[in-house]
Amino acid sequence: MNTLSARLNNHDSYPIPHADFLRLQHAHSVGVTVLDMLDVIECSGNRKNGPDGNALASVVALLTDQLGKVVSTCESVMLNDMEVSCDN
Repeated sequence: MNTLSARLNNHDSYPIPHADFLRLQHAHSVGVTVLDMLDVIECSGNRKNGPDGNALASVVALLTDQLGKVVSTCESVMLNDMEVSCDN
């Protein structure tokens, strides 16, 4: 987001609310855990006992929801900043 903000608004940083930071951190840790789990399953050669599709769909839904909330917040702040700069 900092890179995107710098390109669009010429800001050095892009502040996000603490709750959104926690959502990003949680989504990242869940994603890393799932990838590690899938890697262990792949390396063990035990693919038939891996997670079912519903479990993976639930994890993807959780990550998508958390990231969507962060994007919504950041997008509204960026659009507000753009409107303020256009009004000046």
